[in-house]
Amino acid sequence: MKIHISNVDLSSRTGPNSFARRLVERLIEKNHEICDSKDAYDVYLAFINAIDNPRDNSRLVQRLDGIWMKPEDYIEKNKFIKLTYERADHIIWQSEFDRDMSVFHWGQKPGTVINNGIDLRNVDVTNGDLIDLRHRFDRIFVCAANWRRHKRLKENIELFLEFQNKFSNLKCTLLVLGSNPDHRVKSNNIFYTGSLPHEVCLQIYATANAMFHLAYLDHCPNTVVEAISQNCPVVCASSGGTHEIVRNNGIVIDELKKFNFELHDYTNPPMIDLTKDSIYEKIESISHRRKLERDYLDIGNVTDRYIDALTGN
Repeated sequence: MKIHISNVDLSSRTGPNSFARRLVERLIEKNHEICDSKDAYDVYLAFINAIDNPRDNSRLVQRLDGIWMKPEDYIEKNKFIKLTYERADHIIWQSEFDRDMSVFHWGQKPGTVINNGIDLRNVDVTNGDLIDLRHRFDRIFVCAANWRRHKRLKENIELFLEFQNKFSNLKCTLLVLGSNPDHRVKSNNIFYTGSLPHEVCLQIYATANAMFHLAYLDHCPNTVVEAISQNCPVVCASSGGTHEIVRNNGIVIDELKKFNFELHDYTNPPMIDLTKDSIYEKIESISHRRKLERDYLDIGNVTDRYIDALTGN
């Protein structure tokens, strides 16, 4: 099968582009050809939206990771996403949440829900700073994103501080990975690392006792996929699609208000209740788990499901 993939930058480390690179590598391993837009391809795979007209008689598949939900953004920023949705022969949604949202606003389409995936290799922790942290602290927690308000860095930090307060007998640290952190607390136990190389991030996840990812309405975050791939359990919020990839590999904290798919300002997330003692008892419990159920995230299995969607099988 000859495939043209549009709207990706395989040299970028952002979530969609990182996944695209993994997918392309496995498609090539399975003897499929990745084509330029000028080539005679069989399938046009559009990440989010098509950026040019698919060639005649090709199959158009859209990989959709949600839609713009702010009232002021809805028409203009969704214009080409919706056009691709309407023209597509098949939709690949990253999560059931994404499918429900697009169907609510734009109607039913043939499609498949396929979560993101990754190579499930276990990395060796060779970074000297991480080895030192492992000796200095009883519990290492991590959170990671390109930080914006709805990623809830503030709440992640509050969760960490409350855990540290309730388990004062333990020496704890929180590593904040990613660019542009929008909330900072002065603490000798919280480290803001900025953006790090992918391999270092994987070593951090392999070292950490748990990841905190309380983001509001996240779709299928690759940082969470990467953490679970290294047997790092995840604490997430019930909104969006994150809990669909966490499954039994962590803790899901219920939002105070259920999302009804109506347009609203998601960048101003609602409060989430972090006061229950049971949350912290569960975090301490999962912090001892070092082997998770993760086969569903294997990039080989994910690629096979993509091939079925691309071919129409």
